[in-house]
Amino acid sequence: QINPHFLYNTFETMRGIALSEHNEKVADIVKNISEFMRYNMYGADGSTSLQMELQHVTNYIRIMDYRFDDKIRLTMEIPEQMRALSMPKFTLQPIVENALLHGIMMKEEKKGTILLTGWREENDIVFVISDDGAGIPPEKLDSLLDERTQAAVGSSSRHVGVSNTNLRLKSLYGSGYGLSFTSVPGQGTEVTVRIPAQEEEEF
Repeated sequence: QINPHFLYNTFETMRGIALSEHNEKVADIVKNISEFMRYNMYGADGSTSLQMELQHVTNYIRIMDYRFDDKIRLTMEIPEQMRALSMPKFTLQPIVENALLHGIMMKEEKKGTILLTGWREENDIVFVISDDGAGIPPEKLDSLLDERTQAAVGSSSRHVGVSNTNLRLKSLYGSGYGLSFTSVPGQGTEVTVRIPAQEEEEF
């Protein structure tokens, strides 16, 4: 096993070298990878602030955008007053990852936009993650919405991260929470996430 501090110190050394050579692009991607891995290495079972989850999403998209030659645009419209609220870790990033890999990257031009919006509805938080990717055929969309199918999803499923996120939220909060999907093949997909609005000390 690799000591996390060794890994982070190595990343910081790499970033320092890149900055000393005035290669800010390399310095930025090293910083994004370091922060992304730090977030991942401290477990998926706990809670985090919405601000930290959004930063995790941002780091993921920046890393992938370097890989795909600046063809991915992420827009987030989240009120500042919501960002201190608590939420389960890894709620939004798997959905954004799915939108990228199985939506935008399925288009011939492999280029597109992901929009993440959020607001409060009384005691809940609602997020909508939409993309202009390839969309999901109706028969596959039905299986994503069917909890009996989700419960039997294997690791070979292309959407297993999204399905597991939905099941985890329902397990934590009840059947009134979790994910819902709408999609138009050739135009894109929209995923709605509903969770309770909780202060960090309440989780």
